[in-house]
Amino acid sequence: MPNAAAGGDAIAVCTALDAGYLPLVLVVATSIAASALPSSRVAFHVLYDGPDTWAVRQVQRWRHPRLEIVLHRLPNPYAHIGTLGGYPPSTLFRFAVPQVLAELDRVIYLDVDLIVEADLGELFHVSLDGKPMGAVRDIRLIDRALTSAPDRQRLRDDTRDYLRTALGFDTDDAMLNYVQAGVAVLDLRQLRDLDYASRMHDTVRRLGRALRYADQCATNAAFRGDIAILDPRWNVFPEALPGGEWPDVIPQLRAAVAAQRSGPRIIHFAYLKPWRHLGLPGGDRWWRHARRAGLGPYYLCQLIAARAGMRWNRLRTLLGRLR
Repeated sequence: MPNAAAGGDAIAVCTALDAGYLPLVLVVATSIAASALPSSRVAFHVLYDGPDTWAVRQVQRWRHPRLEIVLHRLPNPYAHIGTLGGYPPSTLFRFAVPQVLAELDRVIYLDVDLIVEADLGELFHVSLDGKPMGAVRDIRLIDRALTSAPDRQRLRDDTRDYLRTALGFDTDDAMLNYVQAGVAVLDLRQLRDLDYASRMHDTVRRLGRALRYADQCATNAAFRGDIAILDPRWNVFPEALPGGEWPDVIPQLRAAVAAQRSGPRIIHFAYLKPWRHLGLPGGDRWWRHARRAGLGPYYLCQLIAARAGMRWNRLRTLLGRLR
């Protein structure tokens, strides 16, 4: 395959994380490789901060003829910022991507709590209409902000106030362009020209603890109105899948949800995780890739531990009430 470190003709994909999440990289990589066309070649760049553990060695040993994983170990330049909205500083590590991958002009950024169900060539080559990045609308949050359901008015008012006062989305039309940042196409050359790292650092410093979803909200605030809206099938929450419990969304989003349900290309477990919760729509697909990656036993232990922790927390709450 082409030299992945130099980009070559490969589809460039990346993520950025703490070393503790490296096992998930193998699940994502396995799903990408399983969905890739025979002619596709993918270079998966992984920026990570932390010690060289067993997970690093397992990633290094992983092989597939259509995908190469390229590890980039470096300190997270945003580690000093600390937790934002309950999210660790590793979520901000992605802002270093344009400078670290200086030899690339474009890359698909992926969170690692997802699986890929289609060849990534179309997404990699999608038109961004001259904008520095593209992403899918965040249907969950937009629906909260624009719903007219009487039983959701308190949630609606809180979400609208946050989008307006903290992030600068001052109209309903503007709110319709709030994006979910876990899947994004980045024009790296343009982002470097825009001094992306400085812009994001300034945004995080300005908004600080007001950011509810850390990197995602910072991205929306810093590039409000300058993000290309991508096909909704490239970032699908489990709730949108058959068997999901997605409520009746606002009319402006119904076509997007219908498209997601009929043909998801990336399933994103952004909230509930299949290695912690059984029975999620699409969870069986995630487990299939985890087993193929050789991590079935590892994540089964994670699931057992998570469920035991949930039971213990419920018991502790009950005991507290009885005192």
